[in-house]
Amino acid sequence: MLRRIALSIGLLISMAVILPLATSTAHNLRSHFMTESHRYRHHSRAWWRRHRALMRRRQALMARRRALIAARKGMAITKAAENHASQPPVLPVTDGFYRDGTFAMSLPTGWSAEMTKNGISNFRIATGTGSGEAQATLAVVTTGPTPNQIYARQQRNALAGVSYSDLRRTVIDKMVTAGGWVVNDRQREVAGQRVFEVIAQTPAASGKPDQVWNFYFTEVNGRIYSLTTHTAETANGRVTSDAEKFLATFHPTNDNRSK
Repeated sequence: MLRRIALSIGLLISMAVILPLATSTAHNLRSHFMTESHRYRHHSRAWWRRHRALMRRRQALMARRRALIAARKGMAITKAAENHASQPPVLPVTDGFYRDGTFAMSLPTGWSAEMTKNGISNFRIATGTGSGEAQATLAVVTTGPTPNQIYARQQRNALAGVSYSDLRRTVIDKMVTAGGWVVNDRQREVAGQRVFEVIAQTPAASGKPDQVWNFYFTEVNGRIYSLTTHTAETANGRVTSDAEKFLATFHPTNDNRSK
């Protein structure tokens, strides 16, 4: 009798311990299977139809955007080509002509234009006198006027607000560097435009005769240009005559920016 009672009590205790464990395990298993089923769930056909329609719209928008970008690039290339075609043609380099941007002029006989660098144009002159070649240089004078120094009554002794004395001083500085000296200066009128001329000289060197330098300053469109020639004294008469012909035909436009 006591044995049966003991077995019954032991069985009750065992069931009391096992039942909570079984319930907890069942709950954990159900949660795991529910999570797995949500992770790998299958979408309906309606969902897939909506998804594919959304992807097609996105692809169509991307294709349209690429087409617009390509069209804009094509318009830019066409516009650049039209602008290039509308520009004036480049004047050909021809012997006996001086060209600077859209401006061109005939050169005196025997003159040939060489390279232009930093706004300075060089010319080679064939004198035909057996004294060798002469040289000429065309440049823009960068000396500016001194404020309140040039008055109305002094304009006749100035070019573009720069006095003749200042222009003469630039020649003196060059001659000091070259070991020469200034001989004379004078005001002239060439083809209806005022010209200030400074005459200088450098001594003979390396078997060459004395060189005569002629500096011509003139004003065109509010800018001062200087034409400088130097040659042997025997050819100076012809070179100065050609320099005056150059100045008479030198009329650069306002659109000419390279000088």
